Amino acid sequence: MSGFDEARDDMPWESVPGTAPSAWELAAASVELALLARSGTPLEALPVDLAGRIRAEAPASLKRGSPIEPRNTAQTARGRAAGRAWLAAAGWWTAACLAGLLVWQWGGPQRTTVERGAVSPTASLADLRSRLLAEDPKALTVAWKKAGDDPAIVARQADVKVAGSLGDVVWSPARQQGYMRFRGLAANDPAVSQYQLWIFDAERNDAYPVDGGVFDVPAESDGDVVVRIDPRLPISRATAFAITVEQPGGVVVSSRERLPLLAAVP
Repeated sequence: MSGFDEARDDMPWESVPGTAPSAWELAAASVELALLARSGTPLEALPVDLAGRIRAEAPASLKRGSPIEPRNTAQTARGRAAGRAWLAAAGWWTAACLAGLLVWQWGGPQRTTVERGAVSPTASLADLRSRLLAEDPKALTVAWKKAGDDPAIVARQADVKVAGSLGDVVWSPARQQGYMRFRGLAANDPAVSQYQLWIFDAERNDAYPVDGGVFDVPAESDGDVVVRIDPRLPISRATAFAITVEQPGGVVVSSRERLPLLAAVP
């Protein structure tokens, strides 16, 4: 025989220490029921006799006040009762708000409108580059130029002499975001070497440009290769961008022994 079948369990359940639910527990239960309803998980029906008992006793339980305090602490009791009433109201208000939020989010047709400033998770880096140019008219666009006779440049000599033929840099000072586009840059083996971007800032010593991140050019790339700029420090005013070839993982300070590309801001 379960404990609920014993006679003492007919006493008010919240009179047993530690069993009365708090307003926050009731709020959490409301949210849980809403989530179950949304997920489509069928809820097991209550036994008929238990459901009838709940319907019969619920009104009295909801109207029942706080436990009676000793008469000599009546003022303290009123303060405690007021506090419990406030917490109960706050709990149910929270439950109502959360339930309303769930209904608004899941109850109706799914919203497909993309909010302004939101980015589609399937957007390519090329799309993001174009979007940055469209949204920030003050973004810089600087063409890459061959900085030396480095084997990393595999473009034809005739193409190298054409402005912009090696790609360019797009940088937004306001957003501290940017993208690099490359053409004719050799694929690298990440286990042997990686490309690293350096950003020269007018507010910093040229001997220590800001690390803009390491990247790879895949062998199967066809056409332009677009790379996101990942500066390690804020850039006050970019004056130049440089690409070096470094050890895997990059370096803190480059020797600039291999510097295939440079883009100087006019």
